[in-house]
Amino acid sequence: MELNMKSGFERSIAVQGLKKKIIVKVLKSDLIVFRELGQKLKAVHKTIFRSRYGNLLGLLEVEVQEPAINALAQYYDPPLRCFTFCDFQLVPTFGEFSQILDMLTKNMMPYQPLEQLFSMYTLSEIMKISVEELKKEFVELYDIKGFVLSFLERHLCRLCEEESWDAYMDVLALTLFGIMLFPKADSFVDDAAIKVSLAFKTRVENPVTAILADTYIALDQCHSGKRIDSLLLTCFVCLADCLLGRKGGRY
Repeated sequence: MELNMKSGFERSIAVQGLKKKIIVKVLKSDLIVFRELGQKLKAVHKTIFRSRYGNLLGLLEVEVQEPAINALAQYYDPPLRCFTFCDFQLVPTFGEFSQILDMLTKNMMPYQPLEQLFSMYTLSEIMKISVEELKKEFVELYDIKGFVLSFLERHLCRLCEEESWDAYMDVLALTLFGIMLFPKADSFVDDAAIKVSLAFKTRVENPVTAILADTYIALDQCHSGKRIDSLLLTCFVCLADCLLGRKGGRY
């Protein structure tokens, strides 16, 4: 995060400008099953997974503490897009998110959202499942389309039994994109998360820009009275830890 010091006058204005308390309701998925699925990977496969998808397995171990999230969210200033405290401001940065995710993003193009639906054929090739079965499992829920988590769990278990580890790692990563980085509904991986995951794998596009943007959107939703349902499950908690351990300057 970037830090800017404020003058005494600005500090008094900031104190006078305190708003009413913001209540953050965090969307949480049960990660225990996926921690167990991650443990099924052998040491060599965990190394490969990290080289491909960064710190996703590590983020599974992050404990979500709603009181800490609620406390930090009170200081977010939507117009300034930063956390404003009495004598300084903190801004989440692209570099910090890249470090938290530990993804190989150097020389990668930013994620480019596509209006059209992702290719079912491409996804079927990656997941090692027929196009017909994928289309059957691709459903609409909460006015969004995607896969229910139970289907992905079953498929991961089947890939594990078959020892199809390449597909297993790709499906696990896709699932974690949906439930940790871009969650939009409980126990559901929506098409937006799938598009980002596929763009990262097939077009080598950087997902960190989308994650950072989604964090800002979630914080704005929080302050507009909507449910916060984004990255605050994982990376935002890590950023809170960064904030608590910071003494000034760039972390």
